[in-house]
Amino acid sequence: MNFVIVGTNFISDTLLAAANTLNDFNLYGVCSRAVSSGEAFLAKHPQNAQAKIFTSIEQVCQDQNVDAVYIAAPNSLHKQYAVMCLEAGKHVLGEKPSAANSKELASIIATAKKHQRLYMEAMMTTHLPNFEQLQQAMVKIGTPRKYIGQYSQYSSRYDKYKNGERPNTFLPEFANGALVDLGIYPLYLLIALWGAPKSVSASGVLLDTGVDGAGDVLLNYADKQAVISYSKISQGDNITEIQGELGRIRIEAVSQLKKVEFIANNGDVEVISQPFDEHFMKYEVEHFMSLVKQNILESPVNTHILASNVMSVLDEARKQLGVVYPND
Repeated sequence: MNFVIVGTNFISDTLLAAANTLNDFNLYGVCSRAVSSGEAFLAKHPQNAQAKIFTSIEQVCQDQNVDAVYIAAPNSLHKQYAVMCLEAGKHVLGEKPSAANSKELASIIATAKKHQRLYMEAMMTTHLPNFEQLQQAMVKIGTPRKYIGQYSQYSSRYDKYKNGERPNTFLPEFANGALVDLGIYPLYLLIALWGAPKSVSASGVLLDTGVDGAGDVLLNYADKQAVISYSKISQGDNITEIQGELGRIRIEAVSQLKKVEFIANNGDVEVISQPFDEHFMKYEVEHFMSLVKQNILESPVNTHILASNVMSVLDEARKQLGVVYPND
């Protein structure tokens, strides 16, 4: 299947390395604003040296040999690029978050349905083998009562920001911020397991650019509740817990489900995760390609409603935090 990767950041490197382990994946091209950055990207992946270099999304859309597009451009461009590619007959795997807000996501989904093409949000966590193990283990904790999801990772770009630079990751014009970059991981897992919350309450630390550097989102489910704690300006242990009346599930590195344990109330511990595969993004690509081959136009895992429910929480949390994007 001929793929074009749009964007040449580290997540594109990670996805390509993983996708190259799949027999049916072919990197047809890479799209970057400058030929030099496209060349530099391909130089890191020698087996893909013959891939084409596109310098605009319009060129990608016009190429009839392109089957699918992975969009890893800045968040602010996700909707524009996805809609253009879907209208051009390409299937789209869109890096999280799918768009800057719910209105943009609704436009993407509507376009996918109109043009009978697959659109899937590229949230890897729900496609990992350990996610299925986690789902099966939920019964062990009994009646669920509490979810505590943490993702705090000191950004490599924060020092540049403190030195007066303006890296994209801290700019509202790129629809960025700690919640949509990191907090989305424990949030996505939560909503995949428990569905949409009854209410949302958010507070956080805003940087002078207008985006959030850290924060907490409280989600109420009437008979249980959850809190998402995240930061790009401090470092945490990043342990997520799902607590029930009979015990709890403990997750290390929520985005990758590196280690998942069940801990009973009496202290007994059972490891329920499988060994970790370094090419953790291959599963979402493999799933996406299998859907295209079967002409299935919506993932049964990363459904449109799941993406929409997550985006609704992000919208409400940003509203309460006071984070506003030009896209809004």
